Amino acid sequence: MAEGYFAYEVRDNGICILRCYGASGVVAIPEQIDGMLVTEVCDYAFAGEMEREPENASGFPCICGDCLEELYLPRTIRRLGRYIFYNCLRLRKLSFYSNIAFIGAGAFTGCGGLCCLKVRQLAGGSCLREVLQDLKQKVMVECYRLAQSPGDGQEPAKQTTQKQGAKGKAAEEWELSCRLVYPEFFEEAVENTPARIISTQTHGMGIQYRNAFRGTQVIFEEYDRVFATGKYNIDLNVLIEIAISRLSYPLLLSEEARGEYACWLSGHLPEAASYLLKQEMMDDFCWLSQKFISAKDQMDVLLEEAKRQGDAEAVSMLMDAKRRRFPGKEKRFCL
Repeated sequence: MAEGYFAYEVRDNGICILRCYGASGVVAIPEQIDGMLVTEVCDYAFAGEMEREPENASGFPCICGDCLEELYLPRTIRRLGRYIFYNCLRLRKLSFYSNIAFIGAGAFTGCGGLCCLKVRQLAGGSCLREVLQDLKQKVMVECYRLAQSPGDGQEPAKQTTQKQGAKGKAAEEWELSCRLVYPEFFEEAVENTPARIISTQTHGMGIQYRNAFRGTQVIFEEYDRVFATGKYNIDLNVLIEIAISRLSYPLLLSEEARGEYACWLSGHLPEAASYLLKQEMMDDFCWLSQKFISAKDQMDVLLEEAKRQGDAEAVSMLMDAKRRRFPGKEKRFCL
């Protein structure tokens, strides 16, 4: 991950990033520059054009507009400026901490390709809801929390990431605590001609999922409740991602909701296997075959789909899993 070069200025005893430069579309903004905390990213910082372009002394091109693909923000960032990602059409992944206090108007305008959010949850309020409200497309959210200390009685983390200290020592370890999928929605301006009023109508289940918050915190019970009606109104592939995400990372998942997801997924195993293989989502496919299914005939469904798609790696993995989980009866010979 390249940190790159930065144009910046000092504001209120903190560093404000004006522009980023480098040879890669992946940017990681550091917590400190010249011994001062990086607290802000200015208006239009990653837009293709800005009103006053800072001097570029780095010798590298500006990472903005179509050049930006992934951005990693430090925990020290408290403010994101207006239209910061204006028309960043190739931006796919944004990693940030939950303690961002201000996000300017139009920050995500033209970011229709942003499909993955990685948020590290700190104590207090969270900016996740504010970010999601500005993203109308389908978004996968991965929520991380600080890993529990050894011997605290908690289950080990399924996935962890480490933040390195100044001397290369692991300062923090984060675990993926939950994964949430937010379907798309869209807004339509409807004119009431006699009254000369234009109202906005919202369509799509995505808005109901985005409203499953109380204040700034996700209410998992409300999120899971939407599935009961959403399974008749949401694209099948999105439903597959929702069900697998909640079952594989079941943070605050009630038994009733678990049963609802599991029943639906069991009834759509061929479609789930096909989708996961085509999208090369092998971690989820492995979970499906090793953690979810409970019967030999279900394994055969996955195996048949892997053979149909000509995925030799998946076939080999499933054959091995089938032998381990559903061993055949030992043959006996009498002489």
